[in-house]
Amino acid sequence: METYPLTQRELEILELIVAGCSNGQIAEKLYITVGTVKTHVRNILNKLCADDRTQAAVRALRSGLVA
Repeated sequence: METYPLTQRELEILELIVAGCSNGQIAEKLYITVGTVKTHVRNILNKLCADDRTQAAVRALRSGLVA
């Protein structure tokens, strides 16, 4: 299994991406700004070598990062 060095917060956001939440919805749920969400999403994409949210979600599910 591949492991990715994601922070706890990035994993939380990744789970919400997998659940289909928009940046705005994620910001509301986690009480952070949309700008902060975008920064986290960018970091997640970089760490997972994903081109977009969908690819990140697929990688997360395949690697067992999120259930």
